[in-house]
Amino acid sequence: MTYKAVVDEPIDHFQRIPYEPASDGRVEMHSGLSRHYPTLHGNLVAAPGYSRKVGVIMCHPASNFLSHFLLRAIARAGIPAMGLNTRYASNEPALIMERAAFDLGAGVRWMAEELGFEKVVLLGFSGGGSLASFYQSQAENPTVTETPAGDPASFPDAKLRPADAVMLVGAHPGRARVLRHWIDGAVLDETDPYSVDPELDLYVPGRTAPLDRDWVTRYRDAQLARMRRIDAWALGQLDEMNRTGASDRGFVVHRTVADPRFVDTTLDPSDRELGSMYGDPAAANTAAGGLARFVTVRSWLSTWSSDRTNADALADLEHVDAPAMVMSLLGDQAAFAEDSRLMHQALGGDTELIEMRGLNHYLVDQPGGLHDVVGRITGWIRRTVLEEAQQ
Repeated sequence: MTYKAVVDEPIDHFQRIPYEPASDGRVEMHSGLSRHYPTLHGNLVAAPGYSRKVGVIMCHPASNFLSHFLLRAIARAGIPAMGLNTRYASNEPALIMERAAFDLGAGVRWMAEELGFEKVVLLGFSGGGSLASFYQSQAENPTVTETPAGDPASFPDAKLRPADAVMLVGAHPGRARVLRHWIDGAVLDETDPYSVDPELDLYVPGRTAPLDRDWVTRYRDAQLARMRRIDAWALGQLDEMNRTGASDRGFVVHRTVADPRFVDTTLDPSDRELGSMYGDPAAANTAAGGLARFVTVRSWLSTWSSDRTNADALADLEHVDAPAMVMSLLGDQAAFAEDSRLMHQALGGDTELIEMRGLNHYLVDQPGGLHDVVGRITGWIRRTVLEEAQQ
């Protein structure tokens, strides 16, 4: 079969998708519109007269994907693509991964039943990779019945529609795994962002690369210890909330952009440049918009706790049987090469790992890279999903 890119320019088709709001009586969002009219927003990008044989859906736990740069590029190559926002698109501090997965399920079902696509391909980009992996694992083999905070979240009862294939592009294996490697291991007091152990300060003047490997080991241990101290505090707060009837508690996690790989490219070597996806990592480490900067107790346990989150791609992908592909962007400063290799290994079986040389996380100033990425994405879909369906 011969395929060609579409000629007509794709059009945005705005979607209003109803979802089932939480019924626990807690107020997790201040917007009355969201509370009284529970609606997910989606944007299907497709050329006039588009085929419904296969469609792509992209979703992130908390970022706005309605205008993601891959949507129009995929649609121009002849495959409709929809970006979906969860209920947490403007409320990341309250993110509960289980509910975000239910939202993604509403989007997958909408594409199949309301928009009429015969096949739905789930594309997990960046933080959408762990959400896609969690969703697909629970759609195929539902086991989770509650959130890590003990709130009901029954996937066996949800009867989610599995995607027909999964693609992980520039994806990382989970928000908790990322934070476990990015959190600043030098912090001594969670209430004081300036309480830093100089012996463990990644950004102390005079520390040079390549970093001493014994120091890196001590630093990694300190990062995990800090994560577990926050876990212990959050669990204590959960007990107190359950005792008093409080809904939740917000808090700040200081200094969360301090992965040694940002300053030493000999760690997990790839094509990436020094620095982070935010630019200067030392500046980002104390910025207002850092990873997990503002969070709640329930959200921490569901999303960021490496010992408790259900959304861990390296565990979830072992339970995914749908056709799957992992694409690594080797110039990526956020999702590292080793992450993609581990996710590919977790999938096992007849899966494909594609490593794209020199490409950064957002393909900024890389139009040729965008063309190559989309060519590989759409080629894999046509070869793996469409041709398989016609056999």
